[in-house]
Amino acid sequence: MSLPTEQRRRLLREALWVFGLCSVACAVLVQLRPVVGFIDANVHGLIAAIFLFVPTELIIRRKESFTPFGLTHEPLGKGLLVFAAGAALVFPLFASAFYLYYRQVCAWSVAGTLPLPGQIRRLCSRFVGSAARARLSLTPSYLNMVLTQLLVVGLPEEYFFRGYLQTRLEQVWPSNRRLLGAPVGPALPACAALFALGHLITDFNGLRLAVFFPGLLFGWMRQLTGSILAGVLFHASSNLVSDLLHRAFFQ
Repeated sequence: MSLPTEQRRRLLREALWVFGLCSVACAVLVQLRPVVGFIDANVHGLIAAIFLFVPTELIIRRKESFTPFGLTHEPLGKGLLVFAAGAALVFPLFASAFYLYYRQVCAWSVAGTLPLPGQIRRLCSRFVGSAARARLSLTPSYLNMVLTQLLVVGLPEEYFFRGYLQTRLEQVWPSNRRLLGAPVGPALPACAALFALGHLITDFNGLRLAVFFPGLLFGWMRQLTGSILAGVLFHASSNLVSDLLHRAFFQ
């Protein structure tokens, strides 16, 4: 059921203000890293705290339930199945695309056929050149990275973007279609766009806008299951797979 127009406008203003303030706060923390040792050592935890605290405070103040915001493990089986199916489909394709992309880009870098950014040239200087030469070495600290991606990155970001923001945007623009069983509407791409913009504001790196596309997938999982569980697992796993590929192909 659609909310009254004025209430939808108020919720949209709230969502945009919360997104803007939290994004700016995260950007300030990142910029202060080189000059404030405490922030440099704890920046990821501080950003996670912002993403967890702000929506929680607003939900409690409005005396709303957390369940409609996706902060529930139920339906557990469906969430795990959606994550597993998505991982089985996406990660092999991503790994293949990753290798083919860098093989071509690094070939251009060696040949000097394109004016590539210095960051790409430095990366390509460590590229192993072929899948046969890829070697994966994991340190004992890798378990810490797994826990960090789950609890400090995946959970806070999914709770903030797909839990709080996407739910608010759904209240503003209710889903009017279905995509592979999930109710979808303007809120899904709008939230993915804010997800990408938030990364750009924080890092000032145009390449970060590419997270719009995984943002669509995380949001679709949220819509399909009613929970952020599958998105949290997939988000964390995506970052871990990307890290593993960089470890294997760049020595």
